[in-house]
Amino acid sequence: MTIGIKEDESVRKIQVTIDDETVRLLEALAVPRAGDKSVVVREAVRRMAEQEGFEQYLDWLERQPDVRMSLKKARADERQGRTVSHEQVLRRLRKSRCR
Repeated sequence: MTIGIKEDESVRKIQVTIDDETVRLLEALAVPRAGDKSVVVREAVRRMAEQEGFEQYLDWLERQPDVRMSLKKARADERQGRTVSHEQVLRRLRKSRCR
């Protein structure tokens, strides 16, 4: 059994062309994975597919009328200075925890 592949999964060998820097990165990432470059490639492709799905969701979300209005209002609030910085929020949280 190959690491990262279920017993009932079929596997195929493919050939790809990559530049020297990508080869270096692939080899470095394979070291803690028993030197298995296939594991690195499979994980990278899966992560890219997940990211692509997430980006499609964000694109869909931005097209929703309520979300668009909320984003528009948030941008206007930011331009008018009606926002609280991250640092201010953290200070407020720390103060409320001390009480």
